[in-house]
Amino acid sequence: MNIFMKHYKDFVIFIGITVLSVIISLLCWSLEPTVSRDGVLYLELIQIWHKNCDFQDILDYWPQYWIPPLPLYLMTLLMYCGLSAEAAGVGLNLLLGSMLPLIVYGIAAELCEDRRIAFYSALLMAVNPTRIELSIEPQRDMIYLFFCGLLIYFLLCGIRRRKWYFWCMGGFAFGMSFLTRYETLEFVPLIAAAFLLLLWDDCKKWKNCLLDLSCFSFSAIVVLSLCIYIMGVQEHIVKSYQKYFHSKWIRFEQIVLTDRSKK
Repeated sequence: MNIFMKHYKDFVIFIGITVLSVIISLLCWSLEPTVSRDGVLYLELIQIWHKNCDFQDILDYWPQYWIPPLPLYLMTLLMYCGLSAEAAGVGLNLLLGSMLPLIVYGIAAELCEDRRIAFYSALLMAVNPTRIELSIEPQRDMIYLFFCGLLIYFLLCGIRRRKWYFWCMGGFAFGMSFLTRYETLEFVPLIAAAFLLLLWDDCKKWKNCLLDLSCFSFSAIVVLSLCIYIMGVQEHIVKSYQKYFHSKWIRFEQIVLTDRSKK
């Protein structure tokens, strides 16, 4: 009976935090129903993609296109349900933004093993002004934060509970996040550090660590491949990512050369 009441209370807390997140976001949207400049661009792009169901039309409209395609594709799918471009963009971000406090709850619970700390962490995220602002904008930031939050949560579960399926879910979150923002690549050193931590904790279980790494990598590759194929961006995706990281590398070289010249 105590176990049932404990789970029941947790369920009520989850529902309450989610409802609070939705109410606050909707209230802010009703008070200031504006769309940012980047949001307007996103709405134009998903309308183009929705009209002819061809990603090439976006490239023709904006030859300098560089944004990862997953956020636009998810918003386009909602338009097929009869929603307008703005309703699809805001609705998707509102939904994922309202779930972010629950992910924070899970992360805090894994780190602290204290339900009170986890609850207050989720509550703070629910009323966080930045979260609210991003939740009512048809952009990709909230989508990225959602998948990054899942990635961190599943990594923590994989490290603490030593279950292979948590690493599979982590690979799924990594693949989805990587198709949302390029900055996901910054998680690679953290993921490598996680596996080194597991090896340091128990070197005898190196086979299990290798299995976890294989599960994570395989899941990420499968998710990336399927999403790219479903979206129909096979020809564009490689060039886009190469162009982006090449520009970052050139920028890095310029900074290094500038520092050397000053010395």
